[in-house]
Amino acid sequence: MNPIWIPAALSQGSVGIVASPFQGLSHPTRAELAAGREIPASERRLALPNFVELFQWETLRPHLPLKLPTPGHPPDWKGRWCRSYYQWVAPTQGETLLGLDDFDLMLRLFDFSAWRPYFAQRFHSHYGPPPFDPLGLGLGLFLAHHQTWTWTRLARELRSPARGPDYCTRLGFDLSDLPVASTFRMAFNETTPDWLTACQTSLAQGLMDYHLIPTQSTFPGDPAGHGVSVSTDCQLISSRSHMTCRHQVPACSEPGLNRPCPAREDKKEGCKCDTPACREHCRFAAWRDPQAAYVYPAPTSPEKTTRMSPRTVRTRPRLGESTTLATNPKPSTSSMTASRSSGRSPAPVLPPTATTTCSPSQAFAIYSNAFPT
Repeated sequence: MNPIWIPAALSQGSVGIVASPFQGLSHPTRAELAAGREIPASERRLALPNFVELFQWETLRPHLPLKLPTPGHPPDWKGRWCRSYYQWVAPTQGETLLGLDDFDLMLRLFDFSAWRPYFAQRFHSHYGPPPFDPLGLGLGLFLAHHQTWTWTRLARELRSPARGPDYCTRLGFDLSDLPVASTFRMAFNETTPDWLTACQTSLAQGLMDYHLIPTQSTFPGDPAGHGVSVSTDCQLISSRSHMTCRHQVPACSEPGLNRPCPAREDKKEGCKCDTPACREHCRFAAWRDPQAAYVYPAPTSPEKTTRMSPRTVRTRPRLGESTTLATNPKPSTSSMTASRSSGRSPAPVLPPTATTTCSPSQAFAIYSNAFPT
């Protein structure tokens, strides 16, 4: 074991890009997106001016590495002796991107040093032998998740003559002193899920700072400063309660009387909520699932069911909740009640400082797919 001193570093709340090389990229208009809806994203990208020239490896290399903000608000890294030291390694002159998966590509494009104070929060003492760099262990967790490896498989791959040297170089490990499977297992057990989510948010925020993800809505007529809609894949979970009133809102499940009734506002019978039966909650509310909403799923694209006529496939409306999580600057459009009026599942709006559950590879591909709509 050869301890390495990792110098102190401050947490970075933002990247602070003065002039991004990607500022000159043009954004497709709403009309262009609608007209090219059936065109594959790979072909749409070719239609953007200067896209091919700017994203050529020879053009992109001088601008590397891309910086990232520190997730959350951790204390600054104080400096410490460690058994490993993650540092961004510049691609070699003759290196090619062919054959690299998404994780290998991200290790070459991004400098993850700003994440070290965040993963170092699990250190509660400076006594004992030097530990492994917490950032290298954290990136190792992402590698195992990306490759769907067990901890034993991860430790074996780091020692593999074929792929081990490159992984160890990128993660900062010494080939003569590598962590074992139990080291990664312990690091994972001491890492809460919201830590991983914050790292995903850091990646999305970094891409925003580089102007690779728009920070304002591209919908015509939206006010200035309105967040951009980011729709990740979500799943509708059915409620355990049976629906009595499809107009219910979370306020219907709260205690009190004389609540505003959305059903009566919609000129339906509704409930006045002025009887003892409505004291704890509205008698028509699914009070066990206050956040559930009556969702009308959007119809899918037409399918040919017979040789003569196509039909539109529709799914049954139901009471439930979406598993997609996001922070929205405008609560009136972020709640599940928006699905009642819009007739489709809600699309969370992502402001410049939002939290999103999209994976790092999804965040990096947002711009490549011609921006979310």
